[in-house]
Amino acid sequence: MFVGRYEVRLDAKNRIIVPLRLRESREGGQLWSQFFLTLGAEGCIFVYTPEGWQRLMEGMGATQPLADENLRSVQRLVAANADVRECDSQGRIILADELREHAQITRDAVWVGAVSRAEIWDKDRWVAYNKKHVSKLGEKLDIVSRVGLALPERADHTRRGPKE
Repeated sequence: MFVGRYEVRLDAKNRIIVPLRLRESREGGQLWSQFFLTLGAEGCIFVYTPEGWQRLMEGMGATQPLADENLRSVQRLVAANADVRECDSQGRIILADELREHAQITRDAVWVGAVSRAEIWDKDRWVAYNKKHVSKLGEKLDIVSRVGLALPERADHTRRGPKE
């Protein structure tokens, strides 16, 4: 599970630090050694562990019919723009030009935890996105709950989601 927010800076060689909390487990062992990066929604870069990438690829193709144009388009865009990276000895990865341009990262960036993946955002874009959407969080939680995704109950113990 990937949570938190970490501000970093792109260097002259298009490298950024991978936050230590993402590189090491609490037991001191290595958590991430290899990263799968691809185009993300809302203008960010999605970052997956090898296991997370495998689950994503299986979910997008193994059992899905190829007749759906939207699915084929997403498969192509995600897979064709994917990049595999490993940290250098200083905990940095290089951002491919296409991904960096997609996310409009020129200097300051933010790693954002998104539960099953991490995301890399241009800092200013993240600040604007967060400001716009945080005020609508309750509304979005209600919508997500209605479509059946499991979310914690409210503090007032009213049930969220479909009635049983």
